[in-house]
Amino acid sequence: MEQLKEFLLVTTPTARQFDGIWEVEWALEGEIFEIKKTKFKGVLLVKCKDAKKMATILRDYETSAIHRVLPFDRYINTDKDLIIVEAVDVSVPKIFKSDSFAVRCKKRGKTNFKSQDLEREIGAKIVGGTGAKVNLEDPDIKVIIQIIDKKTGISVLKREEIIRKNVLEEDPDSF
Repeated sequence: MEQLKEFLLVTTPTARQFDGIWEVEWALEGEIFEIKKTKFKGVLLVKCKDAKKMATILRDYETSAIHRVLPFDRYINTDKDLIIVEAVDVSVPKIFKSDSFAVRCKKRGKTNFKSQDLEREIGAKIVGGTGAKVNLEDPDIKVIIQIIDKKTGISVLKREEIIRKNVLEEDPDSF
C-alpha cells in the first residue's frame, strides 16, 4: 500500500460533519486516502499521499457541507518550540522580501501558550529571515497554524490557495 504521509484539514458546520465525510469520500473517489474524525465536531483530517492535490480536487468538487480545506505542509506534535522551528523552516523559503504575510493560529484543545504569542514569535522570526512585511489585513501569504489538541498542522498558502467554500445550511422549517 502507498504511504499516506500528508494531511489535509477539512472543516464543516458541527451539525453537518457526517455530510462532510460523505462529500470528501465522493470527491476523492478513486484516490487513496483515510478520513479521521477528531474529537472536535466539524473538524476532519484526511491522511493522504498528496495534500495539495486532494485540496484542489475538493476545491473544484461541488459541495454543500465542506466549509474549509487546508493542506498541511507539516503535521507535528503540539509543542511551542517545535511549532516555531517548523513554521519558520517551512515559511522562510516561500516568503520573499517583496511579499506581505500574516501568521494566524487556531487552537482547539488546551495548551500552555497563547495563540497571539505564538503568532508574534513566528512572525518576528520570518521578518528576520526574509525582510518581508507583516500585513494582518490583506497579506499575500498566510502562515496558518492549526492546533488540534496534541497535534499541529502548519500551512503556508498564497491568498489564491486558501480554500473557503459556501456551506448550505439546512432550513429547519423545510421539513
